[in-house]
Amino acid sequence: MAFSFLQHLECPRCHAIYNADEQAHLCSCGSPLLVRYDLAAVKQYLNKEMLQSRPADLWRYHELLPVRAPEYVVSLGEGMTPLLPLRRLGQALQLEQLYVKDEGLFRQDPSRRVARLLVFRGPKNWVSKCW
Repeated sequence: MAFSFLQHLECPRCHAIYNADEQAHLCSCGSPLLVRYDLAAVKQYLNKEMLQSRPADLWRYHELLPVRAPEYVVSLGEGMTPLLPLRRLGQALQLEQLYVKDEGLFRQDPSRRVARLLVFRGPKNWVSKCW
């Protein structure tokens, strides 16, 4: 089965389609591109038990990440930051469900997180163009 169900990139404004394996961030119309996945295939393939049996890290969900093959996986030991309910603040704001993700627990500095995201897309040597 596929490591990722990544299909293509799509412009939400003009609906232009781009190859997900090519470097592209903005559509020619100026809109940021969205990543599209084959969600019907994901629904048929993945199940709760399969996900729960995997290590508790970002790569648990690799089918829904824009990485085509396991050899392109980059991990810096990230874990699963929980979403914590804010019941009293939610009530005060008249919100039924309000959650916070406490990134203060994250031990890595932001530049390492950005580097990990940039490397996700594989060894296409386009990271140097960002600097």
